[in-house]
Amino acid sequence: MTKTETIKNHCKQLNLSALSAHFDETITEAQNQKMSYLELVRILLETEINHRMERDKQRRAKQARLPLSYNLDLYDFTTNNGLGKQQLNQLRELKWLEQNFNIILMGPSGTRI
Repeated sequence: MTKTETIKNHCKQLNLSALSAHFDETITEAQNQKMSYLELVRILLETEINHRMERDKQRRAKQARLPLSYNLDLYDFTTNNGLGKQQLNQLRELKWLEQNFNIILMGPSGTRI
């Protein structure tokens, strides 16, 4: 077993799937660019972190069960539900997150988007 295969097996045992999958191309790039060991380790770890963040994002989106065509630009403002265009645009700016405000959006029981 080569060193590369051993490292990939270790990655799989540690559940570092992205690191294992992109190992060869990252090593080749590091050799071509004459990267330092620290830079190589940083890139390998960033690859794994980015992969995990994307996978978590996809999992959360799937659990949210939003329609595939969900888009706030398509919101119907003709219905009178207490949320105007200006208020929706303010919510989209996400300033309420920076100001540590909580927002509760409520609708009739059993309502699905």
